[in-house]
Amino acid sequence: MLPATLLTASRQQRVNHDSRSEAAYRTIKEKIVTLALPPASLLNEAELMAELGLGRTPVREALQRLALENLVIILPRRGTIVADLNMSDLQKIFEMRLELEVYTVRLAAERATSAQVAEMEALLANSDEIIRQGDYHQLMRLDHQAHQLLAQAAHNEFLAETLERLYTHGLRLWYISLHKVSRLSEAIAEHRDIIAAIKAGDGQHAAEIMRTHITDFQTQLTAAL
Repeated sequence: MLPATLLTASRQQRVNHDSRSEAAYRTIKEKIVTLALPPASLLNEAELMAELGLGRTPVREALQRLALENLVIILPRRGTIVADLNMSDLQKIFEMRLELEVYTVRLAAERATSAQVAEMEALLANSDEIIRQGDYHQLMRLDHQAHQLLAQAAHNEFLAETLERLYTHGLRLWYISLHKVSRLSEAIAEHRDIIAAIKAGDGQHAAEIMRTHITDFQTQLTAAL
């Protein structure tokens, strides 16, 4: 049996390793989503290691996670490329988001705590100023956070995880057409209405608003691409 000090050191090494792997995953994922690493581009593992200041193992583990999320494609003996985007992907993403997000807000109307409702309301408190400034990147982050909080309020971690993956793919398409999509302020207003419906326990009304929110955004995004 290993001494307690060795066990503690071993656990700490594992935590440090996991932290490095998670940091690599989050950073590379953000670069893919924001198109800093463009679709269909070949990733240079050595450059990623140097840029992130990390070793080969955490970078490779991050790429393997991203491959499972269909954000990169690992080609044996050829390297890793960023997954491409196309209109077929857009259609599939929104087909799933439409049904799952509508279901999510129905659940949230039944299960959200008062603290969760307050957190969602607080998130949107400064949205008017962000809209006035025309800060599209901040509005996108705000929209993302709002969807994350709605998913959490449904109290179903499997549903939340699935929605996060779908939203990530949708964000890539959003970044491509960022300056052509004009309904960001409307989207934030719809979030306010959804939260109000959830607060009132009206799942049907929340679902109706979310359906409009998703379908209208899909229509505009499709036209912009």
